[in-house]
Amino acid sequence: MKTLDKKLIIYDSNCSVCSSLRELVLLLTPIPKNAVIAFKDLPRSLVAQVDPDRFRNGMALVDVDGRETLYGAEGVAYIFSSQYRVANVLLKSTVISRLFDFLYKTLAYNRYSIATPKSNFDCDCLPDKIIAYRWSFIMMTFAFAIILTALFGMTLTKFFHGLSPGRAAAEMMVVAGTGWTIQVGIAVAIMKNKALDYAGHVGTIMVAGLTVLSPWMIFQSITGAGAVWMPVVSVVLSSGVMLYLHIDRVRYLGLSQWWTVSWFAWLQTTALAWIYFFQLR
Repeated sequence: MKTLDKKLIIYDSNCSVCSSLRELVLLLTPIPKNAVIAFKDLPRSLVAQVDPDRFRNGMALVDVDGRETLYGAEGVAYIFSSQYRVANVLLKSTVISRLFDFLYKTLAYNRYSIATPKSNFDCDCLPDKIIAYRWSFIMMTFAFAIILTALFGMTLTKFFHGLSPGRAAAEMMVVAGTGWTIQVGIAVAIMKNKALDYAGHVGTIMVAGLTVLSPWMIFQSITGAGAVWMPVVSVVLSSGVMLYLHIDRVRYLGLSQWWTVSWFAWLQTTALAWIYFFQLR
């Protein structure tokens, strides 16, 4: 087994995702608190062991005796392997190791799309814009959103006589997805350099908003019960969360809040139009 003796885990404290993962690591492992250090608090004697160009794209695992510093997925794999025998075995597999590396890089390169950075920067830690990993994050969030949207549609079949789960899922994807599709299409046509950044934030907003619907979906799938007000309230709460996040992300990207107005208008008008087409006409 590997050991973390004389190793320090260095993380980006400007990153909300990294700070949250730090708390999770301390909660779930016996790693001592003083072994997980923000880069800004790293002793001067060890700063030279961290390559800023590599650290901006992943955490660093520093050896206090001057041995090689590990970065990103390699560093995290070393940490897991030192704590869990099963991880030590699994990560020796080439397939699992490459998949882990891909997932880590997808999250690391998009960490400021997952959660916007804290306001005061103590180091230049913004990750490089690697197009392949930007696209992989966008595709993952969009796929997750499609699945959750379909599942939400299936939970509504009891409120519509004769509506099959498959049709309910398809209709809900059209109802919920049309506005997003139009908005992203407009962004790609107009924003140009910021379009990919915006699409990444949109993916996060969708996942966050749809996650709010999860309690209703879990409750309905277990009990098969529920009054109509329950999914309605869930949708209202979901819309509120997404509106708040969209305002925040547009502000972070330095865009006009007219993008929020456009986004909200497209979502509501297209949803109402499709609901009328499918259920009310």
